[in-house]
Amino acid sequence: MFRTRTAARAGGMATTIALGLMAGAAMAQDAVTLNVWSDTPRLSMFDLYDKTHDNVTLNVTTVAPADLIAKIQLALQAKSEIPDVIFMSDIGYTAQLSTRRSNYLMDLTDKVPQALQDEFYPNGNSPCHVNGKLLCMRNDLAHMIVWYDKPAMEALGKAVPTTWEEFQKLGEELAPQGLSLGTGVEAFPLYAMLVSDGCDMVMPVEGKEDTVKIDLTTEKCLKPARMVDAMLKNGSLTKVGPFEPDFVALAKAGKIPLMIGPTWFGEYVIKPTYEWPAGKLAAALPLKWDDQSQPLTWSWGGGTYGAWKDTAHPAEAVDLVTWMSTDVANQTAAVTLPGHRPSAEAWGARLASDAYYADPNVFKVEADAAAFSHPGYVSLRFSVSDAIAKVVVQPLASGGTVEGALPALQTELTNLAKLNGYQVE
Repeated sequence: MFRTRTAARAGGMATTIALGLMAGAAMAQDAVTLNVWSDTPRLSMFDLYDKTHDNVTLNVTTVAPADLIAKIQLALQAKSEIPDVIFMSDIGYTAQLSTRRSNYLMDLTDKVPQALQDEFYPNGNSPCHVNGKLLCMRNDLAHMIVWYDKPAMEALGKAVPTTWEEFQKLGEELAPQGLSLGTGVEAFPLYAMLVSDGCDMVMPVEGKEDTVKIDLTTEKCLKPARMVDAMLKNGSLTKVGPFEPDFVALAKAGKIPLMIGPTWFGEYVIKPTYEWPAGKLAAALPLKWDDQSQPLTWSWGGGTYGAWKDTAHPAEAVDLVTWMSTDVANQTAAVTLPGHRPSAEAWGARLASDAYYADPNVFKVEADAAAFSHPGYVSLRFSVSDAIAKVVVQPLASGGTVEGALPALQTELTNLAKLNGYQVE
């Protein structure tokens, strides 16, 4: 059943895997057990694989996402209980698990057919490419879009902005009414705004391994920084994060008619936490600057699957990673927008029929917006968002500004990059 299902699903995939991994012949004869480390939301998906693949049994261990790297490092050092396949909730883990000290991940470049890789949305697997190698497969996308309260915007007589300039102007008009357009102090949304015009905030340099460009002195960085400062000053961006009680209270009270957020915000924040009732939530494409031809949108999250390079069962491990990220039937029930386009389209059909949304085109917006995903959203061995939280967000509480913090952020990021083995341009 295992081999038949694989061949039927991906055509040449089984052939390619078998050519590269000689364990294929054994797969039909001997039952294989794969040790898997997962987070809780993925358990049902691994369980489905186990039930539908007779020759493979999964021994799944739930590992807290924040503990994954340390536990892998300990297992590698002990040469014991090393998982064959893992789910990584943080895109940074791919780079952290492909170092000389933590050389865990298998190179999937030639093991996953190019045709299957091409079925992902543009830049969907960017966080999985490290120094030219495909080291993981993306589970879900998490790019930023515009979320808004459709009846509220109509009642206000306001159009949904399409540019950052319109976004700022809308904020100026609504702030006197006690309304806000989201947070200005949460690291990831702030990060997204700062790189929206092409700011070189730790961007990989094409063709140069372990090399990044860091330059926060250009207008492409200063312009969005000034926008955030102006909106924080007039109150159109809040000084509390989207998960803090004060923000949640504003959202529940209808004081945030529009905000920038990742694709998963609709299902997993606005609906359950902000408790917007059915018939209110709609989505729009990411914003662009007036002088841009199209948006450039950052992401906030999006998990990945990886396999152990020295696993005793490479064919089965690759098949599991591939199945988890690309099997349409499996991904249709995924909890967030799949990175694999055919899976996402099946997943989106469910979303289109969900009466909760005020607009049946929410999935279309999410899918169309994927084309504008920032190619610089890659895996790094250090956290840029943590640096933003430390160097930019903390001083805001004592009267600092985003623009004023950029020189210190440049120094912090440059030091972090060099400390983690990157060349900085």
